[in-house]
Amino acid sequence: MTRQVALFRGINVGGHNKLPMAELREAFDALGYANVGSIIQSGNLCFDSDDDPAAIVTAIRSAVATRFDIDVPITLRSAHRFAAALAGHPFPLDGLEPKMHHIMFLTEPAPPDAEELIGDHSPDDYAVIGREIHVRYPTGSARSTLSVDLIDRKLSTIATARNLPTCQKIAAALTAP
Repeated sequence: MTRQVALFRGINVGGHNKLPMAELREAFDALGYANVGSIIQSGNLCFDSDDDPAAIVTAIRSAVATRFDIDVPITLRSAHRFAAALAGHPFPLDGLEPKMHHIMFLTEPAPPDAEELIGDHSPDDYAVIGREIHVRYPTGSARSTLSVDLIDRKLSTIATARNLPTCQKIAAALTAP
């Protein structure tokens, strides 16, 4: 069985799309996934499955829509790909808190001209690496123009972001027995 993580976009954030993690874990169990566990309340579920990734996303979205009346994007990564994305974060902390560093996980690979499409968002730095965009927000992400919504529009994909401390917690959960 392949260890995976489903990254939900926009649940339990700012009081919107409330989704109790215990009930979400039950929904994953009902779909037949093994070793289901959640990491923090913002929609990160680890589980084991060898099903086709597209079929997994479809099954999860359908189950969540039916059971909770919520339809949100889900991005899937294997434990191996998630660990590689975290290990490949190109920016040193440089005295910034780790929460000022994010990884945006894309549902599709970024196009070759992604950096041209995204443009300059100084003082924020970013690097497009495969299906991830690594971001360094020196003044914080709250007022930055480099958002998942911008990435969605510019790259015609769906993105969801996690800060480095959350990514580290997810990576630990993916490797836990």
